[in-house]
Amino acid sequence: MSYDRFPATAAVAFGGALGAIVRYEIWDRRESARWLLLSTFSINVVGCLLLGAALGYLSGRAAPILRPLVIGTSCGFTTFSFYALQGVTHDNAWNSVVYIVVTPIVAVAALGIGALITRPHESVR
Repeated sequence: MSYDRFPATAAVAFGGALGAIVRYEIWDRRESARWLLLSTFSINVVGCLLLGAALGYLSGRAAPILRPLVIGTSCGFTTFSFYALQGVTHDNAWNSVVYIVVTPIVAVAALGIGALITRPHESVR
């Protein structure tokens, strides 16, 4: 890593740690399998919505530290690897299939909605 990349790399690392802490605190609230699926689903959708909104807002703006901080926080917060593990290891096969199929569709749609909501509008001349 070059010295000029250190601030951005540090922002990603800090954001990733922050996002992971928040994710764990939400996930660790209850011990039921249903809560684990619901909280992971919600974290993925909200995380994608917030990432899309932040990146939409930052598009075209100079934000040398903010952009890596947002990406690090969102990637530390969202839990797609944990989502896959839960989908495969959940006791009820039907719930697992629905969970695995619905989560990425809703999360990707949320990312797009977040970006559309916050993207600056170009003036029409």
